Amino acid sequence: MSLLDLRGLPLRERHRPVFAAFDGLTLGEHLELCDERDLDSLQQLMEAARGGCFEWRPLDAADGEVRVRLSKQMHARMCDACPCACAGARKACEA
Repeated sequence: MSLLDLRGLPLRERHRPVFAAFDGLTLGEHLELCDERDLDSLQQLMEAARGGCFEWRPLDAADGEVRVRLSKQMHARMCDACPCACAGARKACEA
């Protein structure tokens, strides 16, 4: 498990390392996200781009922190030869 602390990143750039880290996970692996802001908008971005391929689970956190466990799961239409290890999350893999 790795921790991705988003607190020092500009708002407009916080999604990039999350998507990069998520795409690098293998099925069943997870990472934890930490931020001082609510992560609902990031969850919506993940749902739009990788819907069905992840589990989003809020975790207990200290005051002023938000923590989430993001796990990669098999997509219902996962392709067998996915070159990007996205578990079928990318539209190109769902053809």
